[in-house]
Amino acid sequence: MKIQNEYGEIEITVNAIRKLVYLGVIETYGPISIGTDNWFSRWFSSEEGKIKVEEDDFGHITIDIFVEVEYGTKVTEVAKNIEENVQHKLKSYANCENADINVHIIGVR
Repeated sequence: MKIQNEYGEIEITVNAIRKLVYLGVIETYGPISIGTDNWFSRWFSSEEGKIKVEEDDFGHITIDIFVEVEYGTKVTEVAKNIEENVQHKLKSYANCENADINVHIIGVR
């Protein structure tokens, strides 16, 4: 993702955006762990690597977050809070306003 300002150009990598998304998720009440839909990734990647961030040619970002939530919490509220918190982090730290955030609840513990 590239941002142009009066001083020059700023490039924000996909890994930096993934880190901001990870911080937004762990600061939200409800998720117990960040998981994945792929069994191979469950064994061989970090929690941060289980967040999918994709950028197309036009700079549009799509984020897929796979989480397990705490038993007794309202799943829809947790997903909405994660989405809002991640959106806020991306707007305030990366000036990213054109991101699609998809929260996938993969389990309840």
